[in-house]
Parts: sequence; C-alpha cells; structure tokens
Amino acid sequence: MPDNVTTVNSVHKRKTQLAYSFSAAIIFLYPVFVLLWGETAGLGLGLFALAGFAVMPFRDTTQQASREEKLFYFSILFFFIAALFVTLLGGIDEGGIKKLGKFSHLLLAIPVYIYLKRVGVSLAAFWYGLAIGAIVAGGLAIHEAWDKPIAYRVHGNTHPIIFGDLALALGIMSLAGLGWFRARAQWQIVLPVIAVLLGSLASALSQSRGGWVAIPFVVLVFFWYAGSRLHKWQRWASVAVVLLTLLLVYFVPSTGIQKTLQRTVTNLVNYAHSDIRSNVRRSSVGTRLEMWQAAWHIFLENPLHGVGWGHYKESAQALVDKGLRNPSASTWGHPHSQFFSALVNGGVIAFVAMLLLFFVPLKLLKDTVRQKTTADMCRLALAGILLIITFMGFGFSEAIFERAKPVSFFAFYLAVIFAAIQTRLNIFRQQKIRRKQSLSVIIIAQDEADRIERCLDSVANWADEIIVLDSGSTDNTVEIARRYTDKVFETDWPGYGPQKQRALEKASCDWVLSIDADESVTPELRQDIDMALNEYPECIAYRTPWAVTVYGHRMDFGRSARAPMRLFQRKGARFTDAQVHEHIVVPEGKTGQLQGRLLHYTHRDYGHALYKSVHYAWLGAQKKFNDGRKSGGLLLALIRAIWTFILIYFIRLGFLDGQVGFLVAMIYSQNSFNKYAGLWTLQRHAATSKRKGLVE
Repeated sequence: MPDNVTTVNSVHKRKTQLAYSFSAAIIFLYPVFVLLWGETAGLGLGLFALAGFAVMPFRDTTQQASREEKLFYFSILFFFIAALFVTLLGGIDEGGIKKLGKFSHLLLAIPVYIYLKRVGVSLAAFWYGLAIGAIVAGGLAIHEAWDKPIAYRVHGNTHPIIFGDLALALGIMSLAGLGWFRARAQWQIVLPVIAVLLGSLASALSQSRGGWVAIPFVVLVFFWYAGSRLHKWQRWASVAVVLLTLLLVYFVPSTGIQKTLQRTVTNLVNYAHSDIRSNVRRSSVGTRLEMWQAAWHIFLENPLHGVGWGHYKESAQALVDKGLRNPSASTWGHPHSQFFSALVNGGVIAFVAMLLLFFVPLKLLKDTVRQKTTADMCRLALAGILLIITFMGFGFSEAIFERAKPVSFFAFYLAVIFAAIQTRLNIFRQQKIRRKQSLSVIIIAQDEADRIERCLDSVANWADEIIVLDSGSTDNTVEIARRYTDKVFETDWPGYGPQKQRALEKASCDWVLSIDADESVTPELRQDIDMALNEYPECIAYRTPWAVTVYGHRMDFGRSARAPMRLFQRKGARFTDAQVHEHIVVPEGKTGQLQGRLLHYTHRDYGHALYKSVHYAWLGAQKKFNDGRKSGGLLLALIRAIWTFILIYFIRLGFLDGQVGFLVAMIYSQNSFNKYAGLWTLQRHAATSKRKGLVE
C-alpha cells in the first residue's frame, strides 16, 4: 500500500509540474504572440479557459470563495450581463452579436483565474514576458519605421492604435517589477527600464496619441506607490527621468510627436471656428469630437439603457440627416471612446457596469498594496493597477473593449495577476510571524456556554492575556472560561459600553483586542495582527473586517461589509458609555484596516435572530428617546426599513451572499422599523403622560 501511495503522489506531482510549466510557457510567450501574430491574440486566454473549465468539477466545493474572489467574479459577470440586457432591449442584430462576442472574452477571465490559482503562476514567466514583449514591440516598431517617412504609422500585425496601446501597457506594467528584477541580479534593472522606453517608443511611432492620456495617471500611480518606499531624492530623480524621457520623445523628429501635437492644436482651433457641415470637422480630432457630441445627444434621449450595443452608427446617422451633426459623426460603428460608447449603447446601466469592471478590481489591488503583505504581492498588485489605469486612459479616445485583441489582453492579465496574488497569499499564510508587542484579549459574556469555547479557542496559546467578564451567567460559561484563563471576573450588567470599559481597565498589555463571545479570530487575522504589531506599529488602532456566519454560511457582504475597530493601543483608549452599539475611542493618530476576518456567529437559530433583533431595536429606541431624538412617525420608520434593506442587500452587495443574504437583509430591515416604531411609541406615551399630568 505505501508503494501505491508513493506512486500516486509521484504521478500527481509530475502532472502538477507539467501544468505549471505549461502555464509558465503561455504566460511568457503571450505578449510576443499578441504583437506578432494576430491569429493567436485569444489563444492563451482560450487555452487557460479550457483548462479552467476542465478543473472546475474537481474543485473543493467545501471551500467557500473569498470575499475578494466574489467581487472579482461580480465585476466581470455584471458587465457582461448588463451588455446582454441592453442588447436584448435594443434588438439583437449582427452588430450587437459581434459586440457581445468580444465582451465574452472578459468572461473567460474567471475560468482562467480558477485554473491558474490551482496550478500557480510563475513570476519569472510573468515579469520576463512583460519586459521582452515591450522590447520586441519597440524593436518591431523601429524595424517597421526604418526608411519610412515621418508620417508613417507603425502597426505590427494590427491597427496602429491597438499596437501602440498594448506596447505602452506592456512597458509600463513591466516597470512595476523593478524590485523583482533587482532581486534576481542588479544588472537586470535595465530590462524593465529598456522595456518602458521601447514600449513608449512603439506607442510614439504608431502615433496612437489617444493612449498618451494614460501617462499622467500612470505617473501619479507610481508616485502613490513609491511614496513610502523611496527617499525624497529618489522620487525627484524619478520625476527627472520621466520628464527627460518625455522631452526626448517630443524632440526626436522620427517619432513625429512634435508635429502630431501641433497638428492636434491646429485641428482644435479650426474645429472651434468651423460650421457644422464643414470638411474641417473631418480631421481625426474633429471626427472624434463630432462622434462624442453625437453619442451624448443619443444618450440623453435614451439615458437608462441606451440604444443597444451595435446601434450607434444608425443613431448617429439619424442626427446627421437632421443636420444636427457633421457627417463624420457616423463614420464608425462606435464613438471612438469606451466611455461614450457605454453611454450611447447601454445608457447608465452599461456605464455603471463598466465603472465597476474598472474600479472593483482596482480597489482590491489597492488594498493588496496597502496591506504590504509581501513585496511580490505588492508588485503584482501595482502591475494590475497600471493595467487598469492604462486601459481607462486608452478608453478615453478608443472603444478599447470593442476590439478583440485588447479585450483579450485585459482579461488575460487581469486573471493572471489576481491568480498570482492569490497563490502568493496562500504561501504567505503558511508562514509563522512573531509578534513584537504584547496583546490582551478582552471578552464580555453572559450565558454563552454553547459559543464561548469556540471564541476562547481561537485566541488561546496566542494572546499574552485573556480577560473574561461574566455578568451573571446561569449556565457553565464561567467554568468553560476558566479552562482557558485565570482572569475571569463575575460582575453585574451596567450595559455594553461600561462593561467593556471594565474589561479594558483590567488589561495590562500594550495592545488590546476586544471581541465578543459569539466571535472568533481566524488564523489569517491572527497572522495579520502579529504582522501589524511589529517593533514599530504604523497605526494606533486597526479595524478588523467582519464575517457574519449564519446557517453554515460565511457572509462576505451586507452587514459583513463593515469593519469595526477592535484592535487598539491600550494607552489612552476608552469605550463609550452607550448601552448598545458602543465603540472604542482612541487618541488622535493613524488608523488602519487588517485583511483577515473576525468571524461573527451572530445568532444560534432563526428564533434567536428574532429575539436579538427585537431586543436591540428596543434598546436602540430607548437610547434615541433619552437623547431627545424625534421618530418622524411610522411612515418614516417604514422608509428607514426600506432604505436599510436597499443599503444591505443592494448597495453593500448582500445579494452576493445568496438566500442567506436576503434573509439577513430582511431581519435588519425589520430591526430598523422596530427601532423607530419603538421610538414613536415612547414619544406618544411621554406626550400622553404629559397631557394627563396637565389635566390633573
């Protein structure tokens, strides 16, 4: 039997290594294939997607997707579903089907991510692939422009705009790996530097000036990223390098940048002084301005769902026929701007979907950089941010997602980067980190015998001190607590705020983690706390993201979208005196947020949920009454309940938690109504008592 097990493990290891090598080869070669062979633009994406579909049936169904993964999936799925919806409303035709076909490339990012997360991503293949891809693009552009007139636009195997934009994106993204190259060998720093220079040169020689809109935003991103990582002289040196590069590109005649910019200014001036039917408006700049104005006009007539993907040209032609726009407005099947294209073809629905496609992954990547978990993860996240920022910049003057090659490029690298970050995070989570600061955990409890052991077990043999304050439990809560700590105290019940303040006053360590008996600290949160409490912590307090867990489901949205402040420096901190919904008050200073989750087993069953909802609603009503708050009547209570449901279920994305998310949103909606209805009854009772006293 042992020999059989060894053989099986050996075969599995060889298969895993083969899959890893396969993925590394595709990731490395993808940039060159995209630039040199048009037929292979979607090959890498397609191969990974097929592999992803193949492994999906074998994934661990007991392992729930993380909150970040759900958001990643949502941003992609919502964009495609919105596009499908507005296309159906606008009427399906050949143009709409072609657009949907290109948008479907984005959907493939999900199975690609699933596959690469399983087999792993080679950082060497990723970074070398980006750098060599940009260098090849620059070399190809120089070769193509050799002995050509200055006005000639290099194009590789595709349209000059697409060639220039993708070459620029490759160069900029490779620069995010500067630290990775330097860690391999000092001389390798030249690779990303040459890559960004040649990628920029390829963009300049293609004269895809619309893509240059992204450059100022890219510079801002680098400064944001380098803010806490570089000395002041290094930041100013970086500014000098950027300015020098721009000046060289501007003054080198063969790039044609100087003449292009001068021609653009001239076209703008002529456009402003021309008649709507004038041929002056048929210049490259004039045509774009005409298309953008036509798109805005069409959007205002169809603001919710637009005219449907693929119907811009006919709508623009209608404006031309009416004499409202120059004939150049209907030249193309899109308005040469992804943002205007979304507005005209899909209205507010498509525009919001596109913003989510950009900003949801952008927020996730920004959080990765902010966490500073590992240098590799930060560099990968920076590359992802630069990918999104450049495509947003490209989208100002080009319908970038309505071309097969760019949309495949975007989906491919988005999936690769997120998978690489996830695999590096998994490796990091296996490391042991030694905390430098002492830590007290404080817990208040009453009749929590069925839940407090899980809470205590999550911090046992980790915290330096555990303090439990019990307020008259009738079960064996106290006995269970004493198995884990000798600092168990029995007191009366003065309210949540005062009770937690009592526990805080008994703490003696440098830092305090305040948790409830129905909560538990995940291993990921423990690791994040250990890393945050180093020799010189950056913050004086940290928020810990909640994960409400009910009916066997960990909720990642709705109420779990909140992150209460639970970890703080003991000195100078205190709890408010609130009877319910208390919070910690800390001295002025920087606060942060950790990534690991604090599991909150909010109720035992549905009956307990109803009891807690009513209990907290009544306490909340009494507090508002004592504070002199006005109820506004039962109608306002109903409006608040509806708003609470909308906030939790839609705005905080509670619907991504499935049926449990709907149920929890309804419970909190009911709680909101009960609280303000309770306040209304208290005020009516007080008013009645006052009138009765006056009569007597």
